[in-house]
Amino acid sequence: MATGLIDHPVLPEAIQQSLGHAAQQRVAIRETKLTDLELRGEIKPATILNRSPFELKVETGLWSYVVPPRPDGKPFAHYTITGTVSYPIYKGNMEMSDKSLRANYDVNILLPIVQAMEFKFWYIGVTDEDKVFKQGGVVVFEGDMEGLTPKSEVRVPQFVFKKGRRYMTFSNRLLKDMLDEADEQMKNRCMAVLEQAGHWADDLKQRANIQKAEHTWADFALKMGWIQTAVAWRNTQVRAEDCCPRCNTQYVSKTGSCRCGYIVDPMLAYMSGEASVDHVRLQTLSAEQWKKVRAEEDRRKKARAE
Repeated sequence: MATGLIDHPVLPEAIQQSLGHAAQQRVAIRETKLTDLELRGEIKPATILNRSPFELKVETGLWSYVVPPRPDGKPFAHYTITGTVSYPIYKGNMEMSDKSLRANYDVNILLPIVQAMEFKFWYIGVTDEDKVFKQGGVVVFEGDMEGLTPKSEVRVPQFVFKKGRRYMTFSNRLLKDMLDEADEQMKNRCMAVLEQAGHWADDLKQRANIQKAEHTWADFALKMGWIQTAVAWRNTQVRAEDCCPRCNTQYVSKTGSCRCGYIVDPMLAYMSGEASVDHVRLQTLSAEQWKKVRAEEDRRKKARAE
């Protein structure tokens, strides 16, 4: 069990008194919106169930969550998000002043279920094509695990678009049905991976493509009874340090970006154009690397201006 908690406290009075007038107003806007949501009962926990043998990771720049892999002998691992995330929205001029604050400043409050939807996007997807290529094995719903059984109904979120705007709607579904769908997508993905790995194993030049992820799928498929005997290529070795931290795939890239989209080498990814200068992963660069990034950014700006 894991729980993600992002606090949204009211600042202590002593700290509020030390803030400037504009900063106090920004805090007031945020706290007013949070209080409104709390009184309406709209700040509810959200839960992610992981049926797969892989660790789930979502990093957005606003938060970073990790759901552990499914433990041996257990039906799933789960992670419950209970707190909100808030961030400023600038509607107009970036210059902040007391006069412009009321007209140009707003705060967006991300509820736990909105944050959890990132897992649905990354691991379930929204299109039929996603159901083929994404991992599956994930269930997202509003609420926590208290009192839940496979026969329980859960509130399942989905985004809809009307007149160019996005809205979230909910439907009540049996948890068992959600788990069955998650397993079906996961099994389809697993069998596709094993089939591809089988083709690689038959070609000496491509056999090195069999990586840690393929090994994990092969072991899991055997445990689940999806295959009856271990695959012949299972003993191909892959070093852990050569694998992507997000998807466990062996990381082989000339651009610094893994095929799952994770930036493994921020410096290389920036220099090759795979990551912008404001990408969150660039925050891990050293001072010396930042000097090179700034120099390259200046060069690019001059080149675009010519």
